[in-house]
Amino acid sequence: MFHARRPYAATALAAALLLSAAGCGDDEESGSGPGGDSPSPSASAPEESGAPSGSPSGGKGRLTERQATSALLAPGNLPAGWKAADLDDTTLAGDAPDDLSTRDRNCKQLFNALGGDLAGREARTDAARDYAMGEKGPYLAGDVASYDGTAAIRAMSTFKSVRDSCTKFSTKNNSVVIDFTVSALKGSFLGEDSLGAELRGKAKGGPADGSDVALDLVLARAGQSTTGLAVLSAGEGDEKLTADAAKAALRRLQEATAGKTPSPTVPAEQGD
Repeated sequence: MFHARRPYAATALAAALLLSAAGCGDDEESGSGPGGDSPSPSASAPEESGAPSGSPSGGKGRLTERQATSALLAPGNLPAGWKAADLDDTTLAGDAPDDLSTRDRNCKQLFNALGGDLAGREARTDAARDYAMGEKGPYLAGDVASYDGTAAIRAMSTFKSVRDSCTKFSTKNNSVVIDFTVSALKGSFLGEDSLGAELRGKAKGGPADGSDVALDLVLARAGQSTTGLAVLSAGEGDEKLTADAAKAALRRLQEATAGKTPSPTVPAEQGD
């Protein structure tokens, strides 16, 4: 998704107009005279482009698009056999596991929070990759979202409050209906800055008609950024897969926010 940038240049333009109205000489107009406003654009540059790699902020600033992409899970972080995939309209739930459709606007925020798409608190930069073990799954969708200010903390708070208030809801995607029950995901891999939701239901329609469906959602934060995971499978789910993927995703995000380049490398987006 694309997010419009804020008009940071407005302050510098207003200052330039004031200087012109005051009849400043050529030196002041060029910003080279005493009291010139030339430092203003430079002061706003770090926020416009995100925190630079290895900045004194300790990696707490907003990530650039490249940094957000590098923080995503790579196939090398998953067990053998996992490959990059386009999960739109293809999974046993009828669509990508981090973007299932529901009429319940409150519960929909569980998915929106993963990719930084909460109303009024959209991420400034984001990235996503999908993986699958095979045509029949399991499937994994990974997202990284980076925000201005304290919006990442608020995204975590929203995820928790929705997880606790949304106990049941239904999704419908490409003729596949699933009535999910929601509870808190438990595990030692969840820490102070990570949360999980456990969704369980039964598929109605589609190739997995009548099968039990397990969907684990995890959201973790490092600085001004979050990493979200949606792990979908038939049956009762795979606790170890979710735990290992969540730990690797958070580690990669922490490395990216510290100005490092996580390894292994994230593959190009499908269709590029």
